[in-house]
Amino acid sequence: MTAPAPVDLAVARGRPAVWEWCLTATLALLGFFLPFSSAGVAIAEFLLLLLILARPGALVRREVWRDPVMVTGLALLAWIAVHTLVASGIGRESVGAINQYQELLLAPVLAALLLRARDRQVFLRAFVAGCVFLALLYWSIRVEPEMRHVVGERRISAGFALAVCAFLLVLRARGHSRAWWLRGLAAFLTLTVLFALDSRTGYVLVLVLAASAAWLQAPRGWRWVAVLAGPAIVLALAFGSDSIEERVSETLAGWQPAAATGGFTSTTIRIELIRISSDLVRRHWLAGVGYAEYGPAHEQAARQRYPGLTPQETEQRALWMRSSNPHNEYVMQLAGGGIVALALFVGWLGAILRRAATARRPVGAVLAGLTAAFAIGSLFNSLLLDFIEGHLFVALLALLVAECRDVAGREQEIRRVVIIVTRQIGDVLLTTPLLQAARERWPQARIDVLAFAGTAGMLHGNPHLDRLLEYPARLGWSGFRSLVRRLWRQYDLALVADPGDRAHLLGWIAAPRRSGVIPAHGASNWLKRLALEQVVVSAGDLGSVHVTAERQALIAPWASGRLPPPQVVPPPARDLPPPLRELVRPGAVVVHAPSMWPYKQWPIIHFEQLVAGLLAQGRQVVLTGSGGGRDQECIAPLRALGQPPRLVDASGRLNFNELAALLRQAALYIGPDTSVSHLAAATGMPVIAIFGPTNPLRWAPWPAKGEAQALFARSAAVQQAGNVTVLQGTQPCVPCGRAGCEDHRQSRSDCLQSISPEQVLAQADRILSNTELPDAEAAKDTQRPQKNSQSH
Repeated sequence: MTAPAPVDLAVARGRPAVWEWCLTATLALLGFFLPFSSAGVAIAEFLLLLLILARPGALVRREVWRDPVMVTGLALLAWIAVHTLVASGIGRESVGAINQYQELLLAPVLAALLLRARDRQVFLRAFVAGCVFLALLYWSIRVEPEMRHVVGERRISAGFALAVCAFLLVLRARGHSRAWWLRGLAAFLTLTVLFALDSRTGYVLVLVLAASAAWLQAPRGWRWVAVLAGPAIVLALAFGSDSIEERVSETLAGWQPAAATGGFTSTTIRIELIRISSDLVRRHWLAGVGYAEYGPAHEQAARQRYPGLTPQETEQRALWMRSSNPHNEYVMQLAGGGIVALALFVGWLGAILRRAATARRPVGAVLAGLTAAFAIGSLFNSLLLDFIEGHLFVALLALLVAECRDVAGREQEIRRVVIIVTRQIGDVLLTTPLLQAARERWPQARIDVLAFAGTAGMLHGNPHLDRLLEYPARLGWSGFRSLVRRLWRQYDLALVADPGDRAHLLGWIAAPRRSGVIPAHGASNWLKRLALEQVVVSAGDLGSVHVTAERQALIAPWASGRLPPPQVVPPPARDLPPPLRELVRPGAVVVHAPSMWPYKQWPIIHFEQLVAGLLAQGRQVVLTGSGGGRDQECIAPLRALGQPPRLVDASGRLNFNELAALLRQAALYIGPDTSVSHLAAATGMPVIAIFGPTNPLRWAPWPAKGEAQALFARSAAVQQAGNVTVLQGTQPCVPCGRAGCEDHRQSRSDCLQSISPEQVLAQADRILSNTELPDAEAAKDTQRPQKNSQSH
């Protein structure tokens, strides 16, 4: 068997659903079209709406709606809507004016979906691809001017998008494995803005973002030098650009009123827009004229400033006398919605900058640079009102806020953790890799385990556990109320290792944050998904992910990188009882015959032949099992095969700590698919596990020695991984994953009956021939007492 890499979280979580694949594809579509296509963005938004309708819980279960950035943005949208409806009434114009600010609602929606996405970086990669595509289009105009009609008049939005993307790439390059590729792309986009675009907004943003990137990337003592050097390099390059030279000349020549010069350059038009909008602001700064009424109010103010113009003169000056916005977002908010709207808009930008100040690099730095670019660009254009610029800013804002919340959620201090495992004894033992991983992640936290009474013996003395909470499997109403009072929000995080409804209900009671395993199919899955912060979909009995890895994936959101291979932690060994201590010799073979359910039971007559064969070889055999009726019924025929010390019956006489001591000094363990087989494997001793309809990929005893991360095959007559050898029947249906041939717990399993005692003896001979018997001193070491924690 070859040893695979550490457990892949994507595999451990189960295959992504169709909805999640569709979300990933839609995010990629949105990211690609953001820089240049309003139609493409609209299509992506429609697809996002369909996904939300298919799974509304994707929005409900995320707390982005309470984020200060989102709350302020939604307050601004609400003010715009209320103000427009009051000022203009309900009508097509009012709806259109409100719809122009739809991106304020898109921000929390997209952030929630990005938090739900399996790979949110696909959105960012698609955005970069869209920017590169747009840059290539602009360069193609240099070669073929007829291509200009393909690009259209998108200079402002193109300059904004390419400058922001270049800044983002520079900051993301730091520490990246392909840093120079990212920096090369950033340089290409920057050169596109300087040489292939005719956009003053783009030129200004390149200078501002170059200074910001220089400050953030430079060593602390060289920051001011870098801030001066970065823009200086950009300016030096700019002197070689014909388009920049033309724009500078036009700007310098246009600083006179249009009525005096008769010229109508872009600069002249903007100056006149400022003059007219300033008149509006002075008259309506308190309440605003209304967003739907801005165009008529602007034209009226222009006529009042320049009375007596003939219709022909008015038509010549239409570009600045008839305008739906002042090309300045601050003025637009003040003139459209009054001082309240401006305060909300500035407060929104301030909330974003505050979020950037508290976020970790590079997310905080990118967010600060993006906001600075938007704030500066809004001085020259109504960026929030413009479709491409507004959607681009809000979409990147949603991505960065999602990353901030994701990091904050992972790093939020967790002081109390409860692991809920309401299953059988073996299931409790196979949860110890999760317990160990939780302790390594939160070394100072209090970590408890909640389990059924009588099933948690495997955890007695576990070094990673603080308290063991046991409760009866059948509580009754009064017992349930008592348990609720005991558990109610006593923990910061609940890790629910059982897919059952009761375990998830207890998790909801115990902690406000929950991570849990759910079945692949279940009527209550939708409710569990709403309640869980992290969902691990169980692979099921025929899955390919071992249950230890599946449960370990519960802490994936709080882990850094991929999780290591699971390690099952056995209970610490404790001295054997005096009578057994004298009887059991080092190098004995431990045989555990009973299985909890008949469909997992290797025939007792086979065990008789196996034990007789081992005794005939001169091996000491130790029988194990519980003192229960079924176990004793299985062991009774074996007990009659010999007398102590050759055959020792330890059944019903050992707790799990003493059983661990017995196993540690034995040469071999042989048993069926049962909890003791898992315990034996965890101690590191050689194990032969006899499997029937159960899938070894999911439930084989997890190896503890050598290549412990080795995986088993689904079906093989004999297979070995580490210290564990698994035997299976050779029928084509193996493993069926059912409860025996008749699919009930009392059923027979033909595959188990087909495994002969001779096959098991042959494997035992192979292992024992390579196993040195421990000496007497080593045997004494295994029986020395160890510190044991108390169960509560």
